[in-house]
Amino acid sequence: MRKVGKIRDVAKEAGLSIATVSRVVNDSANVNPHTRERVLSACRKLDYIPNPAARALSTKRSRTIAAIIPTIEHSVFAKYVAAIEQALSECDYSLVMAISNADETEELKAAQQLLRMGAEAFILTGSVHSDELFEMFERRKVPHILTSIWDPKNKSVTIGYDNFSLAAQAIGFLISFGHERIAVIHGPLAESDRTEARKAGAAAEGKEGITVEFHETALSVAGGKQAAASILQSGRRHTAILCFSDVLALGAYFALSEAGLRIPHEVSVMGFDNLDWSEHVIPPLTTIDLPARQMGSEVASQLVDHLENSQLIRHTLLSGKIIKRQSVRRIQTKTAP
Repeated sequence: MRKVGKIRDVAKEAGLSIATVSRVVNDSANVNPHTRERVLSACRKLDYIPNPAARALSTKRSRTIAAIIPTIEHSVFAKYVAAIEQALSECDYSLVMAISNADETEELKAAQQLLRMGAEAFILTGSVHSDELFEMFERRKVPHILTSIWDPKNKSVTIGYDNFSLAAQAIGFLISFGHERIAVIHGPLAESDRTEARKAGAAAEGKEGITVEFHETALSVAGGKQAAASILQSGRRHTAILCFSDVLALGAYFALSEAGLRIPHEVSVMGFDNLDWSEHVIPPLTTIDLPARQMGSEVASQLVDHLENSQLIRHTLLSGKIIKRQSVRRIQTKTAP
């Protein structure tokens, strides 16, 4: 593993003074293009990323933690980020945030920029990230946590919930209510290892006499509506639809309403997330409660304790649970217990 360069190393590599290198990395206008390119080339070669925030403080501390999340379009992330920010604020730390749009290249660029801003630790979502990102963290000894998953075998610390187990519990719950033909609506597998784990967990509950059928769609209300409409048009009679997001479940509500089908009388619907509005739709949505706020608080607490007291960051499993409401009904079948 190569050593991370410092500003004096860049100056030596470029054959220039430290003052000139400083002007370049601070984007001064008083540098000719040839000199600027010499400095930038040396920075790339030595893997040097300037840290103005840290240099500005005599303590070499920015007291800033970065979170990179896939999207802010869904309120489950809003609850999570709000909890992180509140917990950090109470410890006199700041949160900076970037959106990756589930793109590893965008995420790496964002991480580099946040390092330039002086981020001392990183919070990421899920386990799938570029090798370059992890290598950068390792070279620079930057602490980081993977969230929304729990995998004690992962080299990086994970704090979150067991997506496989929760999806299996959801299918088991529907089976216990007599449902033998279950359709599952989920978002793009390529964009989320959490969705992959949930699909695997749901599939594992399939058994003789039980049909679990999967439908991939865009992770949006429109996507849920389109997938549910396709399920209805297929002619295969499902008694329950499990959605791996409450957002998708809301779309399913709309599709079933337009088809003249009542929930849960003709079709039961179950969600995932327990978003704030899920108890207010009609009928109130049965769903899996994800501990988003607890996860945010736990992540912030462990990172601060690590930065302030050198405490080890620990793999932590948080519990989700089924919230029983009125969108799932019990039916009688020959194989139902």
